[in-house]
Amino acid sequence: MKNSNDSRLRMFVGPEVSLTAIKALGSRVLTKEYGEVIDFQSGCWAAVLGNNRGEVMEAVKTNGDFLTHLHQFFETEHPHALVKELIEATKLKSPYKGTFLSSGSEAVSLAVKLSEVLTGRTMKLSLSISYHGASADLRMPRNPQLWTDLDVISCLNCNKAISCNECGRLSNIDFSQIASFVFEAGNSGGLVLCPPQKFISYLSEEVRAAGGYVIANEVTTGFGRTGKWFGFQHYDYFNSSLTSPDFIALGKGLGNGYPISGLLVSTKLAAAVEASDFRYVQSHIDDPLGCIVARKVVEVIVKENLIEASDKMGNYLRQKLREVGELVGGIKEIRGRGMMNVVLLEDPHRSKEVFKRLLKDGIFTGYSEAHNFIHLYPPLTLTSQEVDALASSLQHILAS
Repeated sequence: MKNSNDSRLRMFVGPEVSLTAIKALGSRVLTKEYGEVIDFQSGCWAAVLGNNRGEVMEAVKTNGDFLTHLHQFFETEHPHALVKELIEATKLKSPYKGTFLSSGSEAVSLAVKLSEVLTGRTMKLSLSISYHGASADLRMPRNPQLWTDLDVISCLNCNKAISCNECGRLSNIDFSQIASFVFEAGNSGGLVLCPPQKFISYLSEEVRAAGGYVIANEVTTGFGRTGKWFGFQHYDYFNSSLTSPDFIALGKGLGNGYPISGLLVSTKLAAAVEASDFRYVQSHIDDPLGCIVARKVVEVIVKENLIEASDKMGNYLRQKLREVGELVGGIKEIRGRGMMNVVLLEDPHRSKEVFKRLLKDGIFTGYSEAHNFIHLYPPLTLTSQEVDALASSLQHILAS
């Protein structure tokens, strides 16, 4: 709720309710106004292990007193170890080198810049539904002189028994001018729209055949959000050592809410970058504490088998939502992979009002007035009891 005495600069639209957090732990947030609520947003889609995960916070406390931030000339074991542990845990098919930054936008922006440096081109290819970052070079609407944004809505449910090349809808793309195809695997700015396999394979093959590169934007879809370590792993094309993404941009879940992002670059391209005249550094590049936190996040995900567990829980979540729709109606569509889900509502139900009523029942979600959906990006640790609580509340709301 807007407060005329608030000195905070707010550049986003809120739900017009007072929502004051007192503390957050796991999937719960204690609020002044609503008591304890279940966080179906994982913070800002980042706390994949839940808020203030014990092992992660212990890593901060243990190391924060003596190894936090350093000049880039200093070396510690942690950036190198993090790259190795990421490759091993996620079972990437190709070798990579990496660097670690502060935000997802920085990671995607750096990948784009490196593709330009290596190709000498400035045009990038993307899907019009893809969100890549808040910085001027990435934010929507993107500059058409630098980006070819494909309108792919009609392709999303394509069942034609012909190739994309035969279809002809993409025949006007000049792939010889493309530095990189920047692929966001389904988040689509929170819309959860997942392009078909053959569409992504076609674009990737054509871009590469013309000398360009593929950037996997995994800032939101990484670290189990889609039921796999990375969203691109849902696409068979990338699951080969010969066709793995050239760049993988990381963020959000990498730090479980701690501000660290990263960029993995195939070793072949990394060698070319290091041999070039291009130079890049920012204030928090490879900060040791951020890398320590990320190492702990990866360790916990592996130890608790959270990728597989969250995929199963995501299936259970969508099952319960379908049951609600069958019992009382009010649900137009359910879209999701893993812990990345939206519930599109039918009229006369409006998403902001449903959001407010869920909040009164102790359920915190996201919502979109423009698209009339409820947004569910919970932590990987979500329990069946918490899913049941959401389903029960939503059923009561939609039935009334």
